[in-house]
Amino acid sequence: MNKLMKQPIFRRLLPFIVFCLGLSLTLSAQNISVNFKNTPIKVVLKEITRQSGYTFVYSDALKELDKTITIRISQKDGDINEVLKRVFVGTGITWNLKGKQIALQNNVVKTGFKDSPKMKITGSIRDEKGEPLAGVVILNKANRKNTVSGPDGSYMIEGEESDILLFSLIGMMDQEATVGKISLMNVTMKDDLVVLEDVVVTGYQDMPKEKVTGAISSISSAKIEERYTANILNNLEGRVAGLSTYGGKTTIRGTSSLYAETNPLLVVDGMPIEGKIEDLNPYDIESVNVLKDAASTAIYGARASNGIIVVTTKNAKKKGVIDIDFSTNLTFYEKRNMDYSDNFYMNAAQQVKLESDYYEYYFFNNEGEVSDPVGSTESAIENGSNDISPIQYAYFQLAKGEISRDQLNSKMEKLKKNNFAKEYAKAIYQRQALQQYNLSLRSSSDKFQSNLTLNYKTDNKGVINAYNNMLNINYKGIYDITPWLTATVNINGIFGKTKEAGYDYNSSYTNPWALPAYESMYNEDGTENTFYYWYNGNKYWSSKGADGLYDLGVNIKDELYNNVQTTNRQLTRYHGNLLFKIVKGLTANVQYIYENEHNTTNWYANSESHVARCIRNAFTTLEDGKITYMTPRSGGMLRTTNTDGRYWTGRGQVDYSNTFGKHSVTALAGLEFRETKYNGTKALILGYDDQLQNSSTHTVDFGTLSLMRYSPYYMASSGGYPASQFVFDPYLREGMGVVVEQLHRFGSGYANLTYTYDDKYNLFGSFRKDYADVYGLNAKFRGKPLWSVGAGWNIHNEPFMKQYSWVNFLKLRVSYGVTGNIYQGATSYMTATSTGLNEYTNLPYGEVESPANPNLKWEQSRTTNIGLDYSLLNNRLRGSLDLYNKVGKDIFSSKTLDPSTGFTSMFVNMASMRNRGVEAVITYDWFRNDRHREFSWTTGVTFSYNKNEVTDVLNPSTSAWQLISNPYKTGYPTSSMWSYRFAGISNEDGQKGQTLWYIEDGGTTHAASGKSTSILEYSGQSEPKIVSGIDNRFVWKGLSLSVLMAYYGGHKMRALTENETFGVQYGTIASYFLNAWTPENQTGTPGIGRYASTSLGSEPSYSNMAVRDASFLKIRNIVLGYELPEKWVKKMGINRLNLRLQIDNPKYLWIKNKVGVDPETLGIRNPSSYILGLNINL
Repeated sequence: MNKLMKQPIFRRLLPFIVFCLGLSLTLSAQNISVNFKNTPIKVVLKEITRQSGYTFVYSDALKELDKTITIRISQKDGDINEVLKRVFVGTGITWNLKGKQIALQNNVVKTGFKDSPKMKITGSIRDEKGEPLAGVVILNKANRKNTVSGPDGSYMIEGEESDILLFSLIGMMDQEATVGKISLMNVTMKDDLVVLEDVVVTGYQDMPKEKVTGAISSISSAKIEERYTANILNNLEGRVAGLSTYGGKTTIRGTSSLYAETNPLLVVDGMPIEGKIEDLNPYDIESVNVLKDAASTAIYGARASNGIIVVTTKNAKKKGVIDIDFSTNLTFYEKRNMDYSDNFYMNAAQQVKLESDYYEYYFFNNEGEVSDPVGSTESAIENGSNDISPIQYAYFQLAKGEISRDQLNSKMEKLKKNNFAKEYAKAIYQRQALQQYNLSLRSSSDKFQSNLTLNYKTDNKGVINAYNNMLNINYKGIYDITPWLTATVNINGIFGKTKEAGYDYNSSYTNPWALPAYESMYNEDGTENTFYYWYNGNKYWSSKGADGLYDLGVNIKDELYNNVQTTNRQLTRYHGNLLFKIVKGLTANVQYIYENEHNTTNWYANSESHVARCIRNAFTTLEDGKITYMTPRSGGMLRTTNTDGRYWTGRGQVDYSNTFGKHSVTALAGLEFRETKYNGTKALILGYDDQLQNSSTHTVDFGTLSLMRYSPYYMASSGGYPASQFVFDPYLREGMGVVVEQLHRFGSGYANLTYTYDDKYNLFGSFRKDYADVYGLNAKFRGKPLWSVGAGWNIHNEPFMKQYSWVNFLKLRVSYGVTGNIYQGATSYMTATSTGLNEYTNLPYGEVESPANPNLKWEQSRTTNIGLDYSLLNNRLRGSLDLYNKVGKDIFSSKTLDPSTGFTSMFVNMASMRNRGVEAVITYDWFRNDRHREFSWTTGVTFSYNKNEVTDVLNPSTSAWQLISNPYKTGYPTSSMWSYRFAGISNEDGQKGQTLWYIEDGGTTHAASGKSTSILEYSGQSEPKIVSGIDNRFVWKGLSLSVLMAYYGGHKMRALTENETFGVQYGTIASYFLNAWTPENQTGTPGIGRYASTSLGSEPSYSNMAVRDASFLKIRNIVLGYELPEKWVKKMGINRLNLRLQIDNPKYLWIKNKVGVDPETLGIRNPSSYILGLNINL
């Protein structure tokens, strides 16, 4: 963390942030100007809210608010209490001010205490978050005496045993409690607010819920804080109907494009950002609103087709003090399961037996099927490009008479006792631990609000010599500069550093399953073992390390220190907003956001690394018996990549809102401009020494190296080492040149209008036109008009509904609109890149990547949505139901071209698709924490069903493999799985043990990829049709228990594929080969060893025998929380203390496939994690 604190930008920002935080405590004045004649008090309060930001809460029973008053106030730098005194004079209304919230209630006369032998009952009153409640009226129903709680929530009232106390506060549910023998009574009250402006945040505007006509899911901070997640996206799973995070892909209401962006747009505090949702500090989020239909998303134009996630960060709530929150969560992961059987591999004994049986046949019982087994093995050893297993070599020695049968058996018994994965885990893995710390400082006054949040996260990644650290700093200040101008400043800085194992094309040292189960990390004398991978020589090769070449053996543990990649990341975001209050109901605001992300990746493979040795060996020549090294013999390889992303968005917007009797109008219009720029540089140094911070003076001719396809010296006897494939391309070519610059500009104009009549009927319309430089050759496609309309009916406000007292809220919504999407991988201009030197001419050349297409345009989605929102039975049962039909037009697809044009394909707007579905949200309070009980139980269920279908696509696939790799076909989902049809295992001579596949005429073949598409069958879709979440929360006194479950269903997967193999490969062997085909055991599993395939294809990986049902039901997490009693924490000088124990990813409840494959990993399940959490409020 200290290194992160040394970042220059942090040093520049810190003094400014601290100054702003302190300044908030010195500003407390409020400017309010109102002038009304014979106007209801409710209307006056709305204007005060608009000017001051104070929010009023009140009861429906408070009829005094319907009275009309005549009032004129022009007050500068005054106290809000003085304003309220003038508003409520003569009404009997009193108020309680808490931060920016004012609770209204009827005046209650306090009664004092007289000398009495009866006991004095004392205690404190808090809300469900543990915050003290001031102004609560406490009535003793026996003696009719009453009092009011103080600022800290404390109270004292006279009474005796068995008296019933009634606790009342506007905005909270009434609660009764019976006096016992003990005079201390602490009470927790539950929200029952009717908030004057209950709003939904859409980014461009905040709309009262009753006026919203779109499909929007809202998650509050209270729900977010119920469980800990390292990023906010995981906290939305199972809580937002229509949202899927399956397979690491985030979608809302299905996939909307074949090639273009499918992730939802992320909006933070009103402005779209380019950053990742994983970067957001989960402790600093006030609410998340997910916009799903066209009525709610169309205002975002060409980036709205995939849905919008709108995040609002927290503001200060306590006035006149610094509110301090500290939270920490420590996550410990269970050890990886390294059992071979659980990971679907043979254990050491099983693998030794399989290989022994094969090599017994190969060397001694081959019945003439193997020509010269000893000679061919000796040749393979000296070839250097082949892997030679210790079992193969032992049988080779036995065949040559170098060892006896007893010695062979002894070797096999020793190998059977080994457990490479277990030894690897002990040497390389460590207990993964993730630590996250958060400190928030917030303060508020009448004219200023300040919020500073610091979040630090560190993860050891569970591997030696690796970590991932990140510091996230966010400051938000809100300044009421004048009565007509408010300024908001938001500064966010993210500083991260990651260290991990470097890439190695020629070895799999980071994979414990790459080597046989019978291998060992250690030699018999206890020293660390050295391993050889394909084309790296082998342990028995006499030429390794000879004649000036370097031995390419790998010491796994050393390699994790010799070959390292570090990434430094710095992201800064500056967001400014000026709000001008022009006249009553009319405001204008100007916003600008600038993001700058810089990443530096250093990949350093030192002189001893396997990578550096491969480079030296590959580029050597031998002339006249003299070896010439074309690369430095000292030092290693340093490859540096710097990338910069600079993005800005500017917006100017005018808002109007007014009420004329029963008519209400809300409108906005604005202009928005955006630019994105991404570029970078690459640097490559050979012969670099990190300790000395210098490099070799050896001159490297990279042009000559690029032309060397095979090494003329290293492995010359076997045709030469593939220098280009194994070294130059993966290590050197990618480290040279520049990162291609991408610059795009966008401009938009937009407007929307909401009309409401009598708080019952809403009409909504929006329009936006986008322009982008991506499409510009044809003038008529430069701009894209996008629009939406919607209507809402607040049925509960109808007079005929008053007889149904059990209906608290009932609203019908309908909307239709057009949204868009951009694929930046396709442009109307011809594009070309430079790629290096031509291997035949040795001259620079470039490649034209795509032809010009002047007719490219935006993708578009036309969405119809019908929805119903409800709250019934005193708000005990609440939820929503939505039906939608989203039709995609002008979807990008790939069109095959005549090769004579110079291109094989190009992108065109020629596809169409459709997503239809239903979403339901149901929440029910089985028990409520009220005057009858201290226990509550709430269940929330989300359900979504999506049917995705490609309705039109030009897919000219003629071969089976083309359709498998490009699976789009009219009438089928975008995630269609096409499969070869398994016809069994061949028993024919020369083909025994090989897989067979059905072809057109009903016949069979071993090689089916080149056959026509008619031989394939549709096996289902890989994306879930059904996504559901079940959330149960139990609360008893200070204890809480939450259980979140997730269900994904209706989809398929390819897992535990029974692939073919040559002979017996050096590495782990899949456990399904225990049932491999033999003439005596004719199963459906391909043969191995003697009956292994002689020609391998991709057919088994894409066959119907590998398709399995992927439906599952899992518990995502179990959270046990405890809120310490107030009397305990007060003694410690703090306001609130909460403890949490959480278990993430326990064993799945149910999976539909019969082989035990986890559908989310396609193998063994991810380890569970255990989280200890602490939250303190000062």
